[in-house]
Amino acid sequence: MVNFYPVIEVDSRLSTNLETLGRKEKTWIPHPNTGVDWLFKIRQTGEDWAEKIACELCERLEIPHVHYELAVELSSNALGVICPNVAAPPKTLILGNQLLGELNEAYPMEEESKYGVRQHTIAAVAEVIEKLAIPATPFSDNLPGGVQSAMDVYTGYLMLDALIANQDRHHQNWGGDSGFGT
Repeated sequence: MVNFYPVIEVDSRLSTNLETLGRKEKTWIPHPNTGVDWLFKIRQTGEDWAEKIACELCERLEIPHVHYELAVELSSNALGVICPNVAAPPKTLILGNQLLGELNEAYPMEEESKYGVRQHTIAAVAEVIEKLAIPATPFSDNLPGGVQSAMDVYTGYLMLDALIANQDRHHQNWGGDSGFGT
């Protein structure tokens, strides 16, 4: 089998922390080349390739994105992807549902309501995102001309979602970090 992209070997026995957000199995593992913790997400029905391809498209379209590498876990041979922390310390990630909850106390923020949340609308998201600063470096490096705000960046994500038929832009799959500012 030919791999178009390198596959990074990771060792889950070196895990520094489990990731509890979401339903999928994830763990923080030192990247073998840098020693910096990256999130290893175990493959689920081709999601590893989908995330890697989306990452590569974002790179070519100059859309701010998290860098993904294909990975294999050494002890179990589990396939997946690894990616760096989008809000590395001292920053913290604030998910869309949390931001929307700050705007509307009645917003359903619990895990079970990830999909089909009626209050998760373009208007509500826009109201929150307009209060955020543009993503910090390195995510704001090399933005296309005309991109001046966090809403411009988010609009790029919606256009990407349409291009790749992404159906996973739920309220816990976008956000800001404590360094973006509100």
